[in-house]
Amino acid sequence: MNTIVNVNSIAKSYGPVQVIHNCSFQIYEGEVYGLLGINGAGKTTLMKMILGLQRIDSGSIYVLGIKAGSSPEYLSNVGSVIETPSFYGHMNAEELLSMHLCYMQKKADIAKTLQLVGLEHTGRKPISQYSLGMKQRLGLARAIIHRPRLLILDEPLNGLDPIAITQMRELMRRLTDQGVSILLSSHIIGEIQHTADRIGILSGGSVKQEFNTAEKVSEYGGQFEDYVVNLMKGESA
Repeated sequence: MNTIVNVNSIAKSYGPVQVIHNCSFQIYEGEVYGLLGINGAGKTTLMKMILGLQRIDSGSIYVLGIKAGSSPEYLSNVGSVIETPSFYGHMNAEELLSMHLCYMQKKADIAKTLQLVGLEHTGRKPISQYSLGMKQRLGLARAIIHRPRLLILDEPLNGLDPIAITQMRELMRRLTDQGVSILLSSHIIGEIQHTADRIGILSGGSVKQEFNTAEKVSEYGGQFEDYVVNLMKGESA
C-alpha cells in the first residue's frame, strides 16, 4: 500500500501555546482518512502544515515523497479546501476554474467538473450570489479540476443540505476509486463515520488513536459515538 502522506513527530506552537505535539500518522493511496477532533484541536493547523502554509517547528511531513515546505513541486498534485473558500465574487464558476487552470498550467474539462459537483446550471451567475452550499461545491470543484492525487478537505460538508451531503460522499468515493487519497477533517462524528475509511482522533495536539471505521463501528455498535467522544476529550475508552 503506497503511502501518500507521512507525518512524523511534528510540533507547532503559537507563542507559548503548543497546538501540535509529537503528532504522527500516514495516509495511504485511495483512502479517505478522517481527522476527528473538537474545535480548536489543531486540525486546520495540521492541514496547513501539510500544504506548506504553516512552518513546522520540529518533525517532518512528506507528501508524495517530497518534504512539505521544501519545494512547491508536490502542490501540483494536491487539491485543498481549507476553512471557508474565498473567490472573486464578480466571476462566474467557469471563469474562476479557467483562471485556476491557467496558473496551475493544466487543462481540464470545466463543464464536466461543474457537473460532478452539481453546479452545471449556474451559467453566468456571479459567485457573489452563490449560497454557502454552492460556494462549498465550487471550492471542491477548484480543488479537483486539475486531477490531484491528494485532496485535503477542511470541514467540507458545512452548509450542505442532506441531499448534497450524500452526493458529496458519493463523489469522494468515486475519487478514491480512481486512486485519489483524501484527508478529511471534522468535529462531527457522524460526518466522519459515514465517510472515512480510517479515523485518527486528534486530541492534546497529537493523533491519540487510529482505527478502521467499519471495524470499530461493528465492535461498538450503538456505543460507537460514546467511544469516540471519550477519545476526543482525551479520556481512555
